[in-house]
Amino acid sequence: MVIATGAQGEGNAVLSRIITGSHKNVRLKKSDTVILSSSIIPGNEATIQKLKDELYRQSDNVIHGELMDIHVSGHGNREDIKFILDTVKPDYFIPVYAYHYMLREAAKLARDSGFKPEKILVLDNGQIAEFDGRSGHATDTKVDTSAVFVDGLGVGDVGNVVLKDRQVMASDGMVVVVVQVNTKTRKVMGNPDIITRGFIHIKTSEKLMHDIRNYVKKTTESILQKKMPKKNEDWGDLRAKLRDDLGKFLFKETEREPMVLPVVLKV
Repeated sequence: MVIATGAQGEGNAVLSRIITGSHKNVRLKKSDTVILSSSIIPGNEATIQKLKDELYRQSDNVIHGELMDIHVSGHGNREDIKFILDTVKPDYFIPVYAYHYMLREAAKLARDSGFKPEKILVLDNGQIAEFDGRSGHATDTKVDTSAVFVDGLGVGDVGNVVLKDRQVMASDGMVVVVVQVNTKTRKVMGNPDIITRGFIHIKTSEKLMHDIRNYVKKTTESILQKKMPKKNEDWGDLRAKLRDDLGKFLFKETEREPMVLPVVLKV
C-alpha cells in the first residue's frame, strides 16, 4: 500500500510524479487500485479532472468520491484529538493550523480532557512561545509572517510597487515616448518616437500611432508654454503630466491602461 499526497492535482506532489513516471520509487500498473480519498477543494476542479483522466489511462480501477462515499476529513475530529492527548500525554498543548476560533475550541477540548490551563498555549501567527526546561509561556513578541517573495536571487526585496508595475505590463503592455525639446524655443523637435511592447501591433495600428505622436507633441508644448514657466522649470513635472495625460488619451482610444514611460531629451 502506498499513501501519497496530491489528490488535488498538485504538480510536485507524489501522486502527480507517479503518473508522470518521475517518481524514483513507485510505478503505476494497470492492475493497481487508486483511491482518491479527498473531496474536491473549490477552484481545483479542472486540475483534478486532468489528474483523474490520466489515472484512468494508467489504471483499470480508480475509486473517487463520485463513485462512493469514501471521504471522511483531512483533519482530526474531537475524538481523534482526545485519543492523541490520552496516548501521547504531552506536557504542553499548542493547537495550530486553523482559524482562531478553532484553536480556542481545541484548547477547550484539552481543558475538558484534564489539561491545566497554563499548559495550553493558543498563539497568533508569528507569536513566540518560550520554554526554559521547567515551564513554557506565550510571549508578546511576534515575528513577521507576511508573504516573502523570491525573485531570482532576491529574497523579500520585491515590493508592492514592483508587483503592480509587472501586473500592469502583463495586462496592457508598455508605451515608451521619447520627446526632444528645444529648451530655448520650448518646442518639440521632430516627431516623438513611440516604442510599444505588449500594447498594440504597430504595423496594423498606423493611424493610432500617428494620433499618439500628434497628441504627445501638442501636449508637451502646451505643458511647456502654459503650465511650466521658464522661471520655475521642473522637467520631472513635465514627465509626470505627460504620463498622466497620455495615459488618459490611450484609455480613451483603446480602453487599455498600459504603463507609460515618457523620456524627455533637452536640446
